Amino acid sequence: MIKIGGSTLANLQDTFFKSLQTRLQNGEKMVIVHGGGPEINKKLQEKGLPVEMKDGIRVTTQETLKCVKAALKTTTNANLVERLRKSDIQSVGLCGSENQLIQCEYLDKKKYGFVGKVKKVDTAIIKNDLENGKVPVIASLGITVDGDEVNINADTAAAEVASALSAVSVCFVTDTTGIQIKGQRANQLSISEIKDGMNDGQIYGGMVPKVEAAMKCLDLNIEEVVITDQTLTGTRVLKEVLTA
Repeated sequence: MIKIGGSTLANLQDTFFKSLQTRLQNGEKMVIVHGGGPEINKKLQEKGLPVEMKDGIRVTTQETLKCVKAALKTTTNANLVERLRKSDIQSVGLCGSENQLIQCEYLDKKKYGFVGKVKKVDTAIIKNDLENGKVPVIASLGITVDGDEVNINADTAAAEVASALSAVSVCFVTDTTGIQIKGQRANQLSISEIKDGMNDGQIYGGMVPKVEAAMKCLDLNIEEVVITDQTLTGTRVLKEVLTA
């Protein structure tokens, strides 16, 4: 599982796609979940709508949701799939709100608006694409039982899809080299160290949902979680510190 942040999408390098090719040639199967923050912000600004975040989560009104859908489905997903295909990586664009792919309830409608909490992922759709040799590329939207489309934090969506697929590894690809503690990138951090970092304010903002998603992955018995840049190295997140 690879999650690509919206701010990283616009600046993906050829080396990144070559590393994906290598992994696929080695027999790995891969699913990509993406966000689209900068593109969403651009569309909000065009409509004169505010950009509002709480706890790293985008507050999503009905009007905001229209911009989110346009940015994720129409622009970002299509562009990423096209870039993968140009790199000879067979891929297929999917949207979590279509065909009941990612089923949600509201995270906290009063606080965040149209933002979903994942309840179930229909893995049959994804597995079918994987069996056909394609890389599913999933836009982080979901659908409620009442048929309401909702925005999903892409880090959370990636963790939930990875868990549903029993993925071996999850890479959160960002525009930073990893988790910064005291001004330096940490090679590895335990869950307790991450919680300490959040409590003392060293881990904040958009990194919070990333580390929360990483910890959730570990709780769901995913073997390896990495928060990284395009090198796919970065900070390994562990249940406990590894000792020699």
